[in-house]
Amino acid sequence: MMSAQAPVFDLLRPFQIERSQLRGRFVRLGGTVDRVLKGHDYPKPVSDLLGELMVLVGGFAGMMKFDGSFSLQVRGKGPVSLLVADCTNDGSMRGYASFDEDAIGDFDETMSAELLSESLLVLTVDQTASGGEIHQGIVEVNAGSLTDSMRTYFRQSEQVPTGIKVAIDRDHDSGEWRGAAIIVQAMPTETGERGPDAIDNWHRAMLLLETATEAEMLDPGLPPDRLLFRLFHEDGVRVYEPMPLSAACSCSEERVVGVLRHFNLDELDEMKLEDGSVDVTCQFCNHRYHFSPDQLAELFRDRIH
Repeated sequence: MMSAQAPVFDLLRPFQIERSQLRGRFVRLGGTVDRVLKGHDYPKPVSDLLGELMVLVGGFAGMMKFDGSFSLQVRGKGPVSLLVADCTNDGSMRGYASFDEDAIGDFDETMSAELLSESLLVLTVDQTASGGEIHQGIVEVNAGSLTDSMRTYFRQSEQVPTGIKVAIDRDHDSGEWRGAAIIVQAMPTETGERGPDAIDNWHRAMLLLETATEAEMLDPGLPPDRLLFRLFHEDGVRVYEPMPLSAACSCSEERVVGVLRHFNLDELDEMKLEDGSVDVTCQFCNHRYHFSPDQLAELFRDRIH
């Protein structure tokens, strides 16, 4: 079990239900999701959606073996046109949303799902930085629900029964965002068939999972292990080494320079400010990179005659 000094937020805790051999992950975010959502000051409905996507990407990243990043991206024609969240294999997370600010004003926080009309959810494992490949999966966003869409993807594309319980909220006293997800999955079988005992065990686990309340999942006074024990102790629950999660961006001046070098001189001129400099702001972390006219001349001297 987790020690009293161990953090109760910003971690991923793998676990297994002994009786049924079902595997699971409990992800709980505090400062990680708070930093992302407050950094952009999104409207509440948008923050709810991006927070949900972040706990989902954190939870499912912990179920995969990869060397790179796992991302979830939502693209659609609704008021929220883009949501992106990713998690590296070392637990660095980031997120971003693009939306029609005028259209958002017509929605209250209970209508978040309606912001994702005609959307697709894309799952991507990118291992190109370590010499690997990119693997993707796509599923329609079911009735605007990101969580339901993830269940559908794993049921239809991976033939893996998946249960998910998600909680996202902003603390009324501190104003800090918190998020959590408990994910339970059946182990894959060679034939895809499951016997009566396995089916009964699955239904029992789903009933127990549904008893977890959002308040419990986000409660800083309730360690993840204690909640897992409360839910599954009758069937036996084994926890494994937790993985720390944190908000971090992969942007750098070197990467921004690489992007700028892809533009031709005419395109670069269109980007310049009145003094001839160029500012580039990272969409994820809002960090601004400033390039003076002298720096630009040095970067593009091979093209300037």
